[in-house]
Amino acid sequence: MAADSMDIYQSFFRITRQLKKLAFHSAANLGVTVHQINILESVRLNPGRKQKELTEQLVFAKSRVSVHIDQLVEKGLIIREPSEQDRREIQLFITTAGEELCLLYNQEAASYKALSGALEQLSSDDVEKLHQLHQQILSHL
Repeated sequence: MAADSMDIYQSFFRITRQLKKLAFHSAANLGVTVHQINILESVRLNPGRKQKELTEQLVFAKSRVSVHIDQLVEKGLIIREPSEQDRREIQLFITTAGEELCLLYNQEAASYKALSGALEQLSSDDVEKLHQLHQQILSHL
């Protein structure tokens, strides 16, 4: 069983690495990073989100979040506004350009297209079973 676990671990790792490589490439083609796409998507789904909340939610270095937000502001993709409730807190809003970039990334993401293409090679029953197995494994991790 140990060899099976290692084989499956390596398989997950290879799939993840390939999907990440494709995601990074798709973002770079749009002039942003994957981290910036994650920030944009979070702000798009949660308009007015406080910068502090976003920083706590993301899984990369807090110092990098500020740098990425600065870059997104410079590119005109998000704006910062002081909170009306507490002027010390900063809220983030996506611009029209930021929203368009997010939607374009979601439509054109090579990682999503590649995975969709691979899943199309499987039967719908196999895809459903794969999804169930992934959920079971995730619940035990």
